[in-house]
Amino acid sequence: MRQAPIAFVLAFLAFLAVVAAMATAEAEIRVVEPKKPETLPAFTLQDHAGRPFTAESFKGRWSLTLIGYTYCPDVCPFVLTNMAEVLNQMTMRVRPDKLPQVLFLAVDPKRDQEHLASYVGHFGPQFVGATGDHKELAKLVKGLDGFYRLGKPGKDGNYEVQHSAAVIVTGPDGRIHAKLSPPLAPSEVAEYLARKQIAYNREQRND
Repeated sequence: MRQAPIAFVLAFLAFLAVVAAMATAEAEIRVVEPKKPETLPAFTLQDHAGRPFTAESFKGRWSLTLIGYTYCPDVCPFVLTNMAEVLNQMTMRVRPDKLPQVLFLAVDPKRDQEHLASYVGHFGPQFVGATGDHKELAKLVKGLDGFYRLGKPGKDGNYEVQHSAAVIVTGPDGRIHAKLSPPLAPSEVAEYLARKQIAYNREQRND
C-alpha cells in the first residue's frame, strides 16, 4: 500500500533537517549564470489551488524553481527543506515582501494532483506547486534546461520518476538568471540571492 506523500515527508522531515545541516555545513555554493537572462517559453499549467500558472506567473517577483514529484522519497523533500531554510536565512537580509516564491514543478500529474496543495503547504506560505499535462510540463522543463522521465509501472502499479535536481532562479522580469546545484548551503545561497536582488535593482534604475 502506498504511503501518502505528506505523511512520508513528515516522517522524514526531522531526519532531513539534520542531514541538510551536516551536508551544507562546509558546502560552497555552485551556481551557473547565463551571459544574459534567458526567456521562458510559453506554457499553461495549474497551480496547487487550480489557478492558471503560465510564464506570466513568474513576473513581478523572484522565484526558485525545482522539478520533482510528491512521491519522491529523498531528493525532493531534501531540497524543499533546504529551500525553506534558505528563505529563513533571507529574512535577515531582505524585507518579507522581497522573499522569493519557491515553485515545485510536479511532473507526475497522475499522482501529484491530489496531494500537491498539502505537500507544498507543509513547507511554508512561499511554496507553490504547479502541474499539468505532460505536453505543457515538457515545455517548461525544457525551458529550464531540466529533464524528467517516468519509468514503467511494476506489478504493484508503482513506478520511478527520474528528474533533474537543480534549482532555477528567475527574476521579476520572468527570465532565468541562474542555476543552483545541490547541496545548497542556506546561508551562502541566501546571501547570493540577496546580492542578486540588489544588483538587479541597481541595473533597473540605471536603464
